[in-house]
Amino acid sequence: MNNCKHPDRDVPRLVCGYPLPCPHHTATIDVERNELRIPLTAANALRARRKLTEIGHAIVDELGKEAADA
Repeated sequence: MNNCKHPDRDVPRLVCGYPLPCPHHTATIDVERNELRIPLTAANALRARRKLTEIGHAIVDELGKEAADA
């Protein structure tokens, strides 16, 4: 089993160790709600927020096109 190797959210000197996907360090794109959720402790995800937002919108747009074509 793979475990999260990011710093712990409460004690940054420790490794998180939560089984993947770690809810504390994983960005989530919910296409049904057109929502992007990024945990506050995911520093890398926060830096990439704009790119993740673009990816989420692209997925939602593509799903909308597929639904319209059906």
